[in-house]
Amino acid sequence: MIVRTVSMFRLVSLMCLCTLLLPAQASTRKVHELVLSGTYRDLAESGFSIMSLASGGGMGKVKPFYDLVADIGKLEKAGGEVLVDLSSPSLGLNGPQLVELARAFTSLRNAGVKTTAYLENASMSHYRVAVLCDRIFMADMGTMDFKAPSMNTMFFRGVMDLLGVQVQVTRCGDFKGAVEPFMLEKMSSHLKQHYLQLLRDMNDGVVSRISTRRQIDKKKVRDLQRQRLISASEARQARLVDEVVPWRGARQLISGDDVAFERVGKAKKKSGFSIMSLLSGGKKKADKKLEEPSYVVLHLQGAIEDGREASAGSIVSGPTVARVRKLMNDDLVEGVVVRVNSPGGSATASEAILLALRDLAKTKPVVVSMGNLAASGGYYISMIGCPILTERETITGSIGVFGLRPNLTEIAEAAGVHEEVVGLDETAAAMDSFFRPASEHELSRRQSLVNAVYTRFQDRILEVRKGLTREQLLKIAGGRVWSGARAKELGLVDAIGGLDDAIVRIEKKNGASLPVVHLPRPSGSPFGALGSLLGVMVRQAAPELELLGHAGFRLAEPIRILADALRHRGSFRVWMLAPAELSIRW
Repeated sequence: MIVRTVSMFRLVSLMCLCTLLLPAQASTRKVHELVLSGTYRDLAESGFSIMSLASGGGMGKVKPFYDLVADIGKLEKAGGEVLVDLSSPSLGLNGPQLVELARAFTSLRNAGVKTTAYLENASMSHYRVAVLCDRIFMADMGTMDFKAPSMNTMFFRGVMDLLGVQVQVTRCGDFKGAVEPFMLEKMSSHLKQHYLQLLRDMNDGVVSRISTRRQIDKKKVRDLQRQRLISASEARQARLVDEVVPWRGARQLISGDDVAFERVGKAKKKSGFSIMSLLSGGKKKADKKLEEPSYVVLHLQGAIEDGREASAGSIVSGPTVARVRKLMNDDLVEGVVVRVNSPGGSATASEAILLALRDLAKTKPVVVSMGNLAASGGYYISMIGCPILTERETITGSIGVFGLRPNLTEIAEAAGVHEEVVGLDETAAAMDSFFRPASEHELSRRQSLVNAVYTRFQDRILEVRKGLTREQLLKIAGGRVWSGARAKELGLVDAIGGLDDAIVRIEKKNGASLPVVHLPRPSGSPFGALGSLLGVMVRQAAPELELLGHAGFRLAEPIRILADALRHRGSFRVWMLAPAELSIRW
């Protein structure tokens, strides 16, 4: 027994000695490669849209933002390090999305995951992502467009006078910037000053975040913004980046035979069957049917419109109300976050959606989460008596209403056209015609309708924002727009926070963590690939339209309003719509 034990001891010792003498096996260095490019939206819808072209949206592929956030969250437990490739010249992320990314990268940092960013030619959106990383490298021939926020708008009064087209506007609120482009040749001074304060409010948070992350004085950050165009070497000298490197791509930052790159969120290639399915139009995507108790994020994204048929990029009242009712009656829905990204739109459609959401809030825990823009009708539908969370850079408020009808008298006279209308009453003859100015009676009736809707807007707010009096509300209403940070100070919203914070509130109320489902499912063109091909054809035929949109010549909202007036010539429409220029450029 003793002899056997000694022999076993010698065998084990020999094995250990052999192990020591053998060459050590190199461990693999895992690097997760996160490539950011293109435009990200909370609800990513595809397909051709003439309105998208007219708004500067272009024809590029839109990616789902919260899929990106989920992919980053998975890296906390994946091990290794993260290389953020920001070399793509095109990157579309709005302010609230960038703040959501800041939270995701903070979680990575707290989990001990090291992050490295690589820049070439960088916009402010590129840099705002890069500054979230532990190290920033920039290509030596690169340039950084380190700018403060701005907004631009086009005023149509001059060209409308030239064409002989006039509009008659009825409104409530001196700050209703949505109608100024139709009425004035340039922006009013009081509206310009209000917008400047909005931009200051938004930029203060960005400057503070850069100052904290890079240990640069805030005044120096603002000076760099005024300089705007910064070379790679100047960025290094100003401590905006850590190192300047040769223009060889992101992967060259990490060398060694032991490195294994893994692409984050890499899409799978479509099979031949999938491509054929796409070409034939495919199946219409339906909302995912819940199979277990879940929380739902209901995305309300786009302009608010009346109607019974769903339309990609819009919040249409009929199908939206039906979807809300379905959630209300689904026992597996344990709570709902209403994610609002909307400039508003039709007053009647906003009212229908608001009432449906209020009914939902009576049956389940609901929290409102405001995205990039939740203004006018977008703010109206948020008045459901539940907590409202907003980001500092969210644009909200714009509490005001207006009505608009075109007057084509001059263009008709110039063309030698004269319209005769015969009616039993003066109103029957005048109110249907676009070829004569409105009478005093009609203007009075329009103003009465607009006043009633404006009072309803105030009432809906005061019903749920108990800290506000009507006198206080009127001082901050009138069509004024506010940043999320200022809206919190004014009592228009409850807290600063993102979608994750809204979900946490529901979890705390229910005392349970459940799966989260985003609805509706992103939809494509109703014509499948045919719609995409049509979009390409239009883009080739009229590239100027897309280029003008990118340059800031935004026509979507004017087209929407005027087309609606022509389509409903027998009725007067009241709009809760934020100014079209409320698109912040970084």
